Amino acid sequence: MDNVILYVRVSTDEQAGRGYSLRDQEQKLFAYCQTNKLNVLAIYREDYSAKTFKRPEFRKLLEFCKKNKKSVNQVIFIKWDRFSRNTAESYQMIATFNSLAIRVNAIEQPLDLTIPEQGLMLAVYLSIPEVENHRRSLNVTAGMRRALKEGRYVGSAPLGYDNGRDSAKKPLLTPNKDAILIQEAFELMATGVYNQKEVLNKLKAKGLKSSKTPFSNLLKNPIYHGAIFIKAYKDEKETTIHGIHEPLVTKALFDKVQDIINHRRNNNHTKHKKLNDKFPLKGFLLCPVCNNPLTGSTSKGRTKHYSYYHCISPCNGRYVLEDVNEWFNEFLNSISLSGPLKNLFEEVVKEQLAKLAETNKIGPKHFEQLKKLEQKLERLQDMFVDGELDKNDYHTTKLRYENIIAETKEKENKVIDEKSVFELYQKAINKTETIGKQYSNADIESKRLLLGSIFPKKIHFENKKVRTADVNPILNEILSVNRAYGGIKKWDKTKKLALSHRVNAEGFEPSTACLEGRCSIQLSYASVVGVAGFEPAASCSQSRRDNRATLHPEG
Repeated sequence: MDNVILYVRVSTDEQAGRGYSLRDQEQKLFAYCQTNKLNVLAIYREDYSAKTFKRPEFRKLLEFCKKNKKSVNQVIFIKWDRFSRNTAESYQMIATFNSLAIRVNAIEQPLDLTIPEQGLMLAVYLSIPEVENHRRSLNVTAGMRRALKEGRYVGSAPLGYDNGRDSAKKPLLTPNKDAILIQEAFELMATGVYNQKEVLNKLKAKGLKSSKTPFSNLLKNPIYHGAIFIKAYKDEKETTIHGIHEPLVTKALFDKVQDIINHRRNNNHTKHKKLNDKFPLKGFLLCPVCNNPLTGSTSKGRTKHYSYYHCISPCNGRYVLEDVNEWFNEFLNSISLSGPLKNLFEEVVKEQLAKLAETNKIGPKHFEQLKKLEQKLERLQDMFVDGELDKNDYHTTKLRYENIIAETKEKENKVIDEKSVFELYQKAINKTETIGKQYSNADIESKRLLLGSIFPKKIHFENKKVRTADVNPILNEILSVNRAYGGIKKWDKTKKLALSHRVNAEGFEPSTACLEGRCSIQLSYASVVGVAGFEPAASCSQSRRDNRATLHPEG
């Protein structure tokens, strides 16, 4: 009988307090263990976001597993999005559990992670919630930018202001007690007699709470003369617009301070060398002998010039430029998504998005419930006005209703736009289908950005081969499947891959095309093409396979 640890998680404190989601997960997990004769060692309950693994209960779970690795066989949960919503970190954590000889799995989305094709199915389950989060983040960003364009500052109020609301309950900055100190700061700086440190010390003595760097940024912030700076975003250029809040200083005073600051600024900055188009891999390649970064240079021969990637003394290893470029392109082609897999992948994503949309679908009862709650809140206000409720009872009850209404409205944010999310995936698919071609046609900056998304650290060599353990884990899965298909002969029907045969009925079931030997795969758009907010995990080098593409050295 296997010993298991149960892990249940919800996203919000409200859900955790009410307990419904946690209780439902626990019931399903205990029923599963009873049916499959599994012995439950412990259960860990979490109410943190799954964007990272920095969760208190999960850390306790991991520590328990490390101390009792000989007695723990599995860690199970309901679905993979309960485990994590970060694809890159998930692979790292799974590798950690694998090193402890502990399996992790979801009872409603069971996978055998020893099979490469199902490793790709794992990416489907992990990345769809990740892309959903990214889409929600984009919607929030769009809303904040609309508010900024209306002249409303959103976010934490800068020093000298408080976050307030206008008559329409919309955000509005209001000056506070520190406003007079901010005005004095600009006036003292405008005299040209004092430097920033002296002005800061004077104001600290009067009660201003700030330090050197924040104070320097404060003096450059246009919000104090009534303007709001909007950063560049996609095709929109950065701009400064007139805000609707009360300015603390005049535009003339602000500009005078900027002139003084700029005049004092040291302009002797170090000028960095431009990137050489001929050596895009410079800084990414590491010497296989001494593990130092390879540099690039060109030397003149008798009849022509010769270019190399080479190491510095005393190693002096060198690699012919043309050979490196050719073999590296071969490696990029090996991690490109093939045509048949691309088509099947699109079908898998459509099916999963349809399931997710159905799960989060909002019906008429939702709006009826919301209307009833708002009516109760109105009646509560009437009772307070009529003197039927005292002030304390009114505020307590009002807060409770407002929290329930906010929680109910939060469900509307979980409704996904299938079309827009699928478009993100299509962009990712197209990019991964022609990685080699994109790299060859890109300029030097784009090449290096692409390299950074493929290799979270550096390009390591071992026995004259690229170490794919250092490759983005999802691309490494594509490489594994591509190689698996490459070794199957047309006449060898015994080696056909039947992914649907290996997945239990209670889990995900691919389309019947999988029976013809094609796996369904998923690639996280955020992880591969480097959209805003994505930062490759530094520990991607813990990928499960160490497949390699040949790279021959010269000399």
